[in-house]
Amino acid sequence: MKRAVQTTCVLVLISVLFLALLLSGSVLASAPPQDDSVIYRGRILDVAPIEPQPYDEDSWENQIITMHLLSGPHQGETIQILHTLTGHPYYDLVVKEGDRVVLEADFSGTEPEYFLSDFSRKTPLAVITILFILSIVFIGGRQGVKAVISLVGMGIVILTMILPLVLRGHNPIVVTVGLSSVLTGLFILLVAGYSKKTAAAVCGTVGGLVTAGILAYISGKASYLTGLASSEAQMLQYMDSSIDFQGLLFSGMIIGALGAILDVGISIASAMEQIKEADPTTDFKTLFSRGILVGRDLIATMSNTLILAYVGSSLPLLLLFQASQSSWSEVLNLDMVASEIIRAMTGSIGLTLAIPITALVSALLLVKPQDKGQDLGN
Repeated sequence: MKRAVQTTCVLVLISVLFLALLLSGSVLASAPPQDDSVIYRGRILDVAPIEPQPYDEDSWENQIITMHLLSGPHQGETIQILHTLTGHPYYDLVVKEGDRVVLEADFSGTEPEYFLSDFSRKTPLAVITILFILSIVFIGGRQGVKAVISLVGMGIVILTMILPLVLRGHNPIVVTVGLSSVLTGLFILLVAGYSKKTAAAVCGTVGGLVTAGILAYISGKASYLTGLASSEAQMLQYMDSSIDFQGLLFSGMIIGALGAILDVGISIASAMEQIKEADPTTDFKTLFSRGILVGRDLIATMSNTLILAYVGSSLPLLLLFQASQSSWSEVLNLDMVASEIIRAMTGSIGLTLAIPITALVSALLLVKPQDKGQDLGN
């Protein structure tokens, strides 16, 4: 029975991912054509400064960059390009011999033109990703492999289903909560298999997720959040004003809290299953109370993890407010700050409520009906 459920889960998951890829293909096919700029990679061979020109600013520095092309139609060739440093640390790309860089190539003219675009981060990203996968698989074994598959599947669904559906004008909250709930159930079944523990974890996770979504919607509406506080949202609004940016903000809150809520649900369900196996005579009341006690230990750590993650990502903004000596009452009232506060609070409430939901469902499923009215643990 368990193997059949896992096989069914895998087939359903593959079908969902296949539909996601089809949807992604249709969205990409209907996307507007891009310009003639193409991205390639190269390796710096030499950096030679040249004398400033009369029309250059005092802080500007011109360089002749010699590089070896690693991709593109001129792969293997050596080219030279003019590179200018303006003295601004954000816009300048200070390179040295041996650096791997990303090049932007323009083929619209008679001769291709290459420009330095950014450093190539492909290798370090690949290395840290491989270390992440190996650590999970080495320590987790078969369960680790399933965890990696579920993580990749969730990423594919976000990129190929949730984002395209939002771009097509569908309600972001409905899309995010609906797909996240379905996929959460499928992935828990894939990782843990069909059991009472799995059912309890799914109920607790989905319950906490829906709670976080409802609270994000209500509190966001009451706070008049626009969803346009970030520069990325403003750029997107300029490109496509038909998107529900307020709903998109709430969707981000839900996805941000999903991992923590999922962690709490599985942890509580697993702990209660182990408690029941260690003491088969445990009654409903005792098992439920022990699950709540385990959850109380998780609340402090998981809520701190969630909130500190948001604070860490906002450190430059907080330092800006501190350096400008702004009034904290004004700072907390800003759209961008209020959005982060509601994001952290709704996610924390969602994972907190996932604890009693998971504990209740676990106790109902793990305790035999004839023992539910007894108080054997006391």
